[in-house]
Amino acid sequence: MTIAQNSAPPVVAVMVTDEPGAWFDEVLNGLAGQDYENFRVLVLDRGTRSIERQVLDKMPDAVVRQAVDTKGFGDAANQVQTLVEGSAFFLFLRDDVALSPNALRLLVAEALDSNAGVLGPKILEWDDPTRILAMGGAVDAFGVLTPYVESGELDQQQHDRVREAFTVTGAAMLVRADLFETIGGFDPRIKSTGEDIDLCWRAQLAGGRVLVVPDATVRHRDRRPRDEPEGSRRLAMRHRHHVIAKCYGWVHLVPVMTGAVLLSLLEFTYSLVVARFSQARDVAWAWGWNLCQIPYVLSSRRRIARTRKKRDKEIRRRQSPGSTRLKSFFQGQIGGDVALQTLRGRAGRRIADNFSAGPRRSALLAWGILFAVLAFGSRHLLTRGVPAYGQFADFPDAAVLLSEYWSGWREIGLGVIGIGPAALGLLGVLGQLSFGAMGALRLVLILALLPIGLLGMWRLSSPIDSDWGRIVAVVLYAALPIPYSALIAGRWDTLLLVAATPFVALRVIRAFGVAPYHASGRGLLHQSVALGFLVGVVVAFEPLMLLLLVVICLTVAVIGCQTCGLAGVLRGLVVVIAALGISSLMHFPWVAVLGDSDAVLQYVFGRPGAPATAELASLLRFAPGSYGNAWMSWAPLLVAVVPLLLARAARLRIAVLAGVTATAAFGLAWASGNGWLRDLLDRDVFIGDSLLVLAAVGVCWSAATGPSAVKIDGERSPAFLRRIVVGVGAISLTLSSGMLLLESADGRWGTPTNDLRIALSLLDDRDLGPSYRVLWLGSAEVLPLEGWPVAEGLHLGTSVRGYPDVRHRWVGSPTGTHSQLVNAVKIGLSGDTVRMGRLLAPFGVKYLAVVERSTPSFSEGVERPVNARVREALNSQLDLRPLATDPSVMVLLNESWMSSRAQFSEPVRLAGLDEPGELVVTDLTSGIPVLTERKSSREQHGFVGVGEVLVADAFDPHWRLLVGDQIVGPEVSFGWAMRFSSPVAGPAALWHVRPNSVADRVVVQLVLWAVVARIAISERRKARQTWSPT
Repeated sequence: MTIAQNSAPPVVAVMVTDEPGAWFDEVLNGLAGQDYENFRVLVLDRGTRSIERQVLDKMPDAVVRQAVDTKGFGDAANQVQTLVEGSAFFLFLRDDVALSPNALRLLVAEALDSNAGVLGPKILEWDDPTRILAMGGAVDAFGVLTPYVESGELDQQQHDRVREAFTVTGAAMLVRADLFETIGGFDPRIKSTGEDIDLCWRAQLAGGRVLVVPDATVRHRDRRPRDEPEGSRRLAMRHRHHVIAKCYGWVHLVPVMTGAVLLSLLEFTYSLVVARFSQARDVAWAWGWNLCQIPYVLSSRRRIARTRKKRDKEIRRRQSPGSTRLKSFFQGQIGGDVALQTLRGRAGRRIADNFSAGPRRSALLAWGILFAVLAFGSRHLLTRGVPAYGQFADFPDAAVLLSEYWSGWREIGLGVIGIGPAALGLLGVLGQLSFGAMGALRLVLILALLPIGLLGMWRLSSPIDSDWGRIVAVVLYAALPIPYSALIAGRWDTLLLVAATPFVALRVIRAFGVAPYHASGRGLLHQSVALGFLVGVVVAFEPLMLLLLVVICLTVAVIGCQTCGLAGVLRGLVVVIAALGISSLMHFPWVAVLGDSDAVLQYVFGRPGAPATAELASLLRFAPGSYGNAWMSWAPLLVAVVPLLLARAARLRIAVLAGVTATAAFGLAWASGNGWLRDLLDRDVFIGDSLLVLAAVGVCWSAATGPSAVKIDGERSPAFLRRIVVGVGAISLTLSSGMLLLESADGRWGTPTNDLRIALSLLDDRDLGPSYRVLWLGSAEVLPLEGWPVAEGLHLGTSVRGYPDVRHRWVGSPTGTHSQLVNAVKIGLSGDTVRMGRLLAPFGVKYLAVVERSTPSFSEGVERPVNARVREALNSQLDLRPLATDPSVMVLLNESWMSSRAQFSEPVRLAGLDEPGELVVTDLTSGIPVLTERKSSREQHGFVGVGEVLVADAFDPHWRLLVGDQIVGPEVSFGWAMRFSSPVAGPAALWHVRPNSVADRVVVQLVLWAVVARIAISERRKARQTWSPT
């Protein structure tokens, strides 16, 4: 479409239509009746119903193009850049705007007189042209519009003067064509609500002026509802943040964005207080959407920087001072029901409705009280943090976690080759999303697991026809000893299962279609992928989730077959089997690193044995330990018995299914505690804690049917039985709740107040000086890292240069190299030598830490003393010198140690020195530490001399030593380590090259996770679209 040259500047009127109504003829008449001589009309139709004939009847020379696939007004309007050549101005119009006959002429004339870039007319109401809808406006620093006139104001020509504005209304605006091309047109990311502010802001940055021309008038229907819908509010919120993120320079962006975050937090909090949960959700989603747009924002900022002619300081002078929304809030002007007056207005009525008599009030009160108790009981953990004990290890930087995942080398044991576990990648990604706040992320991932589990229990109990039943289930789940015993013992895996098991159980039951959990209407693929994705995420941290899934599946298949039928059983089995395959496939690259099937079984089921034979009575009380009172711990079980005695029909079937699930879990936990599973699998296995979580879900699930059983089925039971059962159940629930209240008093649920980091600070050299290892010995329950078994109740692990962190939670299966270290420790503890230090010297072990408590002696914690023979063997060593430290841990200095990066001033035979007898008589203390400048676990720098450089890490041909301009590869030393022959003396660098096979596995795993997540998320979206409240 080419514009002919004329005395008047050529103009193209660009109208974007979207299913216009009966008024459209009047819109076309206004456009066709313009008294401007040199303009053409381009109609971009986004609707499915063709309007071409209707347009051509009014304006035969108009051009109509389809724009169905565009995302919004701005995206469609941008097509003018490819369809039109030679135009001086673009007049952008919506399909509900009728121009006065002289509107275009007056706008162009003012543009030429004032050299303006963007101009807007006076917008009048469609049905009453004596009322003004809009005449442009200003915005504050946060992109919030302040109109110059109040909508609906009587037009008495009081505003009839040309004025400069920050923005004009997008219903009708004249834009200089060269300016439109320079700034890149409308932002296609902004579908609606805010595209006019964005365009005018960028136009001003490029040097253009924005004017309102009141003599030019248009009538506007404004098809948006008067009460702004939630979708428009959400779009307005996210587009405001999007605009300021693009348009401000860095100097102004940081304080403005900080203020925007604070204002959003205030709005989010206030919305929750006044029960406007949808608005709170919109605030959160607006920021979530903008986080996903960061790459696009960065590219937009670069484009704006190339066209910028005005500084932010000049732009800020044209903006409204302060925060428009905050001022309007205190004046009671935000929508009428979002200001302070809402406490007695609509929001007040909303709160009154929520807390009026009925189940919603009971549910809100129960949740409020429960969260208050949990927050009160966790107050010291929230303010002082969770010490690093048990599995609650510290989190390193996100970049370090990601490197451990995909680098192909991990400093675990003596070094592990291959891709890291997916958990490290997930934690690294979460660390990046939390902007590096790893301490806060760690706290959330520990303390948020119980509330997530409570939400899962609420959803699991949803189909049961009693809100009181859901409340009972949630309160009982919160009162069980399991999560608090896990906090005391530092068992992160148990807390993860507490959070995930109710959701997994719900997915399995829906897959089988057990009444009243009717089968989902979605296909088997979506159900399988959704369940597989959920299980796969949990398995990344706790592989025993696979066992719980199998137990749930078998229980539902056997007990629920009467209600779901053969077809339901087959459907459920297909979904669960497929989910098992999908979750396993998500971790296939890591499983391949573990080795053969025996190593995989060891990784899944290999848990330290129980310290003593598990008593059935203790298991039935959920092994309370130091939590609560011994006899009060029977109360949850009594609450679950109520529906088994009173329920009928569907309620009895659910209670029986839940009860059998709990019974199966209790039985397997008992078998595990007595060592029967260890004898069956021929490996060290104790999975009682994990199975107790499933038993807890079954008990609370059964208890959820109690209130409806009492209300509906109670009359069918003898009166004396009903009174006794109900009385016992009510008292038991009260006792359980009372125990929760009592245990919350100390503010940390009885967890330790300190960890061993300060007591063992002498082990940490802050990455300065020679490289060395710390050898940790003790029971697996008290060690601050995962390890390998050495003897009955004794495990070992290693860390480099100090206290271990979360990377040491996943050690994998022992390799031949690690067996060398285990054998050296076994020989030393057997009493066959008094030179254990020399046996450990080739491994770079400088310190031995024998841990007997998970926390210092002055703090609560798990205590597991080592065998007296172990202590005697260590004390008899001539080259292991005890150091003064806390009584909970014995630290020994290896006086025969050698740096794990060393050279020897005198010739020492390193090749073939792999027999313990030879090591005992070989003194390696003459080794000179080299490469002492540590960049990372995969790169060290420093000075080396001529000769052999010993690297006490597991042999990997992908290590390289650069000395001068020569690169040297490794050779085998000690039968497992590496040595490099340095040809010259000088500065050197040692680094690890990631193998191509590791890169391939990383790509494969990322693709697998992306595909599975995509299908699971699409299934979730479809569920939301088809769901409707009942």
